[in-house]
Amino acid sequence: VLTPFGVEVARYADDIFNAGSELLEMARGRTTKLRSVLRVGIVAALPKTLAYRLLQPALSAIEQGPVMVRQDSYERLLDDLSLSRLHLVLTDQPPPEGQGARTFGHLLGETEIMIYGTRRLASRYRKTFPQSLADAPMLLPASGTSLRRLLERWLTEKGVHVQVTGEFDDAGMMRAFGANCHGLFPVRAALAAEVEDAHGAVPVGTVDGVRERYYAVSTERHARHPALVALLEGARQRLLSTDPHRRRPRTPRRPRRGIAS
Repeated sequence: VLTPFGVEVARYADDIFNAGSELLEMARGRTTKLRSVLRVGIVAALPKTLAYRLLQPALSAIEQGPVMVRQDSYERLLDDLSLSRLHLVLTDQPPPEGQGARTFGHLLGETEIMIYGTRRLASRYRKTFPQSLADAPMLLPASGTSLRRLLERWLTEKGVHVQVTGEFDDAGMMRAFGANCHGLFPVRAALAAEVEDAHGAVPVGTVDGVRERYYAVSTERHARHPALVALLEGARQRLLSTDPHRRRPRTPRRPRRGIAS
């Protein structure tokens, strides 16, 4: 069984042999280049659609090959990162202080949080928001997640107590329950248009002063892996705006029929 140092040596050995094979191919006049594998960990609380958007620039990177994605708890993914089993971890939390192995959090961007609901619920709770949320039925992320802590702190600051009607590990499942009038639910502003189109939900209000940040955590202070470089540049330039005055998502005139998978 390889020790952590042995795993690191094996990874470097793979890179060396791949580079040697590529050199032989170039010497023989072949232009095809070997594609490097990108091993990514994604925290379970991160919405799948958002995770894909974060990864999309890396998938289009030059010479990028297969992508190996693992979804797990933040702690276990950081352990795998320290053992060089992953190139990076996508998360909504910065790396914790005091890690044994050096980890660096690369900020990708941030987004506002909004409260959504069906038209019937939204019309009931939109007036005098957020005080109108007192005793409102609310669907929330699972306890212990970053977004859950942000929302609970915000509700406490506003002096509002809600009726939690559901807790979910999966954001898509939470939205499905919300679309069927089981309660109001939080939505990342970066995904608001998708939620409106797919579920016919409408905004109730913005969670003022609360913004969720997203990080790519790696063991490199300065990104060297080509896919990681593309991911960082793409996310910062195109995906998530840090401008607090950016355009808010639109409200659809009429919800589309059917539910997206």
